[in-house]
Amino acid sequence: MDDAVRDPVPQVATAGEYVALLREARRRSGLTYREIARRASAAGHWLPPSTLATMLGRTTLPRERTVVALLAACGTPAVEVDRWLETRRDIEARLSEQGRREGGPAQVPAGPSSTVPATIRPSVGSVPPRPEAPWPARRWLRLALLAVFGVLTVGATGALPPRAAPTVDSASTGGCPAVLRQGMYDPCVLSLQEHLVADGLTVPVDGWFGPDTTSRVMVFQAFGGLPVSGTADARLFDELAGDRKVPVSWPQDRIRKHLRQMFPEDPAGAVEVARCLSGLDPYRVEVVEDGSRRWGLFQFSDVEVSRFGVDRRTVLDPAWNIGTAREIWSRTGDFGHWNCAT
Repeated sequence: MDDAVRDPVPQVATAGEYVALLREARRRSGLTYREIARRASAAGHWLPPSTLATMLGRTTLPRERTVVALLAACGTPAVEVDRWLETRRDIEARLSEQGRREGGPAQVPAGPSSTVPATIRPSVGSVPPRPEAPWPARRWLRLALLAVFGVLTVGATGALPPRAAPTVDSASTGGCPAVLRQGMYDPCVLSLQEHLVADGLTVPVDGWFGPDTTSRVMVFQAFGGLPVSGTADARLFDELAGDRKVPVSWPQDRIRKHLRQMFPEDPAGAVEVARCLSGLDPYRVEVVEDGSRRWGLFQFSDVEVSRFGVDRRTVLDPAWNIGTAREIWSRTGDFGHWNCAT
């Protein structure tokens, strides 16, 4: 089949047309937003349903990482994902040029637009990768590149985040803002992510403070007895530098086994509902559009957690989370309490 017929992506010229094709790709997949989020998570990406809905509801150019997560979840072959990314870069280049001609900022997305996740192979004709530098030289090279991207982002958005004097160990966070929050992209975020990984929380170490980093920060704050804000300040870095706060997470095999034991009447249904809600991630925290949060395997809301009279550390315990879900199921006789539809 001719490429132009099989894949219309190279024909689009505007951000709105590009997003329309993404909407069509989602529709053809037949997957709900939650199913896409679950599949993206299984492929190593983070794409909450609310983020996906927001992206597909706009006409601005989405971030590369979000495009990759959506296409990977829809089963798009890697070679075609490369073509989607090439087209996105062409549109971004035209928007940037248009912005320069008009003397104003271009309509490009905030954050890193040129960083492609490692799971996507480079496009044909791209420069082959250089041999990796030894550690720690490789880390400092990465920090330098992130700093350059940060400068480029400032140039594109016209916004400069406030800087503050170092408040923690200057070897890792010197010169960082007093508070790191979602949307930032610089070496300070990279350091935060490395600390989270060292404490046992899986998160992409890419320097971008996205929803996945926000979620993991909230988990650490819950276990560390800190205010659950989703932002990182000097106190959080101090706690990260101390003893481990987060218990070792249950592996998925153990979660599935416990679900089957607790729901002998419908073991497959219990596993599927938990997979749909959280991807079987006991430390999944999702921030919904109204700012409230949902916690753990069965994604209990802030209101429910308050009604249960427990703290966030307890609700993230998979045994408690599954046991509470069982209590609800015992009263209703089904899983109607939870809704995984779009």
